[in-house]
Amino acid sequence: MGSVSVDEASPEGLCRASGRERTVRILLAADKDVFRNGLCVLLSQIPGAEVVGAATDRDDLLRKSALLMPDVLVASASLLTAHDFEAVCLLTGGIVGGIVMVAEYDTDELLREALAAGVRGYLPLDSPRSDFHAAVRAVVDGGAFLPTHITRRLFGNFHLVPRRSDEPAELSTLSRRERQVLLLIGGGRNNREIARNLSLSEATVKSHVSRILAKLNLRDRVHVAQLVWRLGLDVQGAAQQP
Repeated sequence: MGSVSVDEASPEGLCRASGRERTVRILLAADKDVFRNGLCVLLSQIPGAEVVGAATDRDDLLRKSALLMPDVLVASASLLTAHDFEAVCLLTGGIVGGIVMVAEYDTDELLREALAAGVRGYLPLDSPRSDFHAAVRAVVDGGAFLPTHITRRLFGNFHLVPRRSDEPAELSTLSRRERQVLLLIGGGRNNREIARNLSLSEATVKSHVSRILAKLNLRDRVHVAQLVWRLGLDVQGAAQQP
């Protein structure tokens, strides 16, 4: 692992890593020096990753996104207001591989706004180092990442999300049982819990999950959960379905 030097006087030179060539290019965006410096060191310790630049405000973020075209943007929520997320995601969507949001003050509103805007990863600032590594890797690989406790909290408060009365077109290819499994995934249940709830074997649940991913062209369970959230589906009643 290469050494990292931090130049506090120059955001342009905030992180310069030496050593072996890195394959994942990260743009870091944070408005607070301490926040930015700490994240820089943490992200630079990810094997095969390099922090190629650091932005200190929204205009700087947009300029450097276009200039550097990073694989991943890791941005502090404090850099933007919640209502700016969607605009930034749209503006950087064509030039940034994926966005991981880091929340200094984690709230339900912030989480909902970030996911609705298209953020692919969401981490409270006090998350363990392994979660930062996993989030960057998941986003680079085309997936998404939410810590387990965040997923459970999000769908535990699912009543806050507006419901849709019409049948979402995305679900037309799913069988009744596959829809039940989809909703239970959305409620934060793992395969063992789903099997117990639906009186199925874990192997059968795994088969249902694989078919759901294939039919909906989704990469992993986090994407399934995000779809359930985006469609406003009722996960509260899923556990009571026969």
